[in-house]
Amino acid sequence: MSIKRIEVKNFKSFKELKIDLGKFNVVIGANASGKSNFVHIFKFLRDAKNSGLDNAISMQGGVEYLRNMNIGASEPLSIKVVSDKEFGWGLETKAGLIGIRTYETIYEFALRFNKRGSGFRIVKDKLIQKCKFFRLERKERKIEEKELLGEGEIIVSRGNGRVKHYLNISPKVPLKKEDIFPPFLREEKLPKHTLLLETPYFLYLH
Repeated sequence: MSIKRIEVKNFKSFKELKIDLGKFNVVIGANASGKSNFVHIFKFLRDAKNSGLDNAISMQGGVEYLRNMNIGASEPLSIKVVSDKEFGWGLETKAGLIGIRTYETIYEFALRFNKRGSGFRIVKDKLIQKCKFFRLERKERKIEEKELLGEGEIIVSRGNGRVKHYLNISPKVPLKKEDIFPPFLREEKLPKHTLLLETPYFLYLH
């Protein structure tokens, strides 16, 4: 994922952090200014994806070391990542061959901590892809973009322990969510402490 912006609340020494990133970034600052904690944001995301959310929290030392000590359980911990990596794929539909080109991906989740103990729950978990949609045409051995049909968003979110899918697209785009999501990814249940980041949804759409 090529990250161009990250927003964090209630994470370690950060009450709130919003920062734009380039292709090459250097972190400079005095001792105890938050450099290591900034790097820990990316380690936490990596560990959640590879090892699961519970293990990622344990690797950070537990809830008490993950959240900002001054904020504590009064506000959720949230992380929002925006990527500008472009990629595309084609779909065979009843309306013909439709191409999807993603130009921005937004992933955000939030954890609400219990006031006592180390418990928490996921209160937000959402993946948004901003896309352009094309009618594709086969020419000999190549597939070419014939016509821009419009723009829109593919949205996957968590609600009441289930995964929900939405399409926010132009009426000119002849797609339904059933065209994009195969049966095994529809209305899937998620375990209590499992983020979309850990599941096939994230891999399938990224």
